[in-house]
Amino acid sequence: MADVVVIGVGNRMMGDDAAGPVVIDRLAGRPPESVALVESVGDATHLLDTWRDARLAVVVDAVVSGGVPGSIHRIDGKGGFPSSWRSASTHLIGVVEAIDLGGAVDMLPDELVVFGIEIGKVEPGVNLSPEVDAAVDEVVEMVFAELSVIGNR
Repeated sequence: MADVVVIGVGNRMMGDDAAGPVVIDRLAGRPPESVALVESVGDATHLLDTWRDARLAVVVDAVVSGGVPGSIHRIDGKGGFPSSWRSASTHLIGVVEAIDLGGAVDMLPDELVVFGIEIGKVEPGVNLSPEVDAAVDEVVEMVFAELSVIGNR
């Protein structure tokens, strides 16, 4: 896999849970070709395989922590997560659990940044809410800035 990877986690068919994949869509063509843009449904083994040889992994996921829909959280993925944070994943194991597993089996990238977008509606066939759509645009810029900073190290 690439030295730097951006992973958008979510389900395109479930309203605001599509935030991560939509970030990947909107990043397309912006980072250098050396940066891999990957969409994931949040399967732990896929995440581990995707980031395991990376120097930097940036993960974008829809989250539910009781905040206002459209709020953005930036977390050092190796530094722990707030107790209120939970992935909005429709799978049993979310990003936080995949990171915990990766730490236990020594399969984490050198650096791991997680952007969580607080979501509202998660139901089949619904588009992103306006608040989450606006947050996606902000996160695209934040991820691009993160990649620029890393490129200067």
